[in-house]
Amino acid sequence: MKQLIKSETVRGKLDMPQSTFERLVKLRTHDFPAPIYISRSRFFDAAEIEAWLATRSAG
Repeated sequence: MKQLIKSETVRGKLDMPQSTFERLVKLRTHDFPAPIYISRSRFFDAAEIEAWLATRSAG
């Protein structure tokens, strides 16, 4: 089972303005993981976000 984290938590980890984060999510630039929508809320798979952060810090 996937561990999901809220969109705001991900934005906090990335420490970026909301408009920049929304653009990143919408355009899926830099191989950003796809969001999971449940009802009207947006979540991300925690493992995918951690892997993406690791590749960003390594490169």
